[in-house]
Amino acid sequence: MCESFDNIGDWRVFTGNEMGALITWWIWTNWRKANPSADASKVYILNSAVSSQIVKTIADAEGNQVILAWEESIGYMPGHTLDKDGVSAAAVFAEIAAFLHTQGKSLEDQLYALYNKYGFHLVRSTYWMVPAPEVTKELFSTLRADLKFPTKIGDADVASVRDLTIGYDNSKPDNKPVLPLSTSSEMVTFFLKTGSVTTLRASGTEPKIKYYIELITPPGKTQNDLESVISELDQLEKDVVATLLRPQQFGLIPRK
Repeated sequence: MCESFDNIGDWRVFTGNEMGALITWWIWTNWRKANPSADASKVYILNSAVSSQIVKTIADAEGNQVILAWEESIGYMPGHTLDKDGVSAAAVFAEIAAFLHTQGKSLEDQLYALYNKYGFHLVRSTYWMVPAPEVTKELFSTLRADLKFPTKIGDADVASVRDLTIGYDNSKPDNKPVLPLSTSSEMVTFFLKTGSVTTLRASGTEPKIKYYIELITPPGKTQNDLESVISELDQLEKDVVATLLRPQQFGLIPRK
């Protein structure tokens, strides 16, 4: 989805996570208006493990019946749809844009309003190529060796680690994750005490390791803070690469 800036002639292209934030706000807002006295603790909005945590942030602040599900790779299930459906999602986004137009706002204006209320949730994802399959296994094995995962990423302390390959989550009393494990694929998520999150995931079809980094800030920031928030994200990305990927040690090749 994109939005035109009439006075500039440029287009603002929204990522799957940004679209997810907007549709989450819209579906929740309208559900609450239609159900003002309902128990919000029984309302759920779902997204995939590597999608933005802004769904959780909004749910923690506002609230579980499932009223929306989505994933960062641009798949949305609004209303009664039981699978990702582009037609119904396009209709909802058109509805959002039309409503915001009546308020004299753009989609981008609303996105920054959400960031102001709930904190910036900026996501960066890319991958590094792996020289051989055994390198992937070795890299992840050294990360989880004796369950002694890294306790810091740069200057940020690690609050908890979830490893869905071996079925480990030290944020839970029994160290067992709620999400299902998959022994055939590598996927480890680090939750930082700052609130930010990073996930390392091996591709199941190509010789590469992906990472998903989400920088989450406290509420109250505005669009004027964007440059400094991006600088924080840049530094976090460097720290993730140095601490978790260790490209020089494992001979990883950067994405071209």
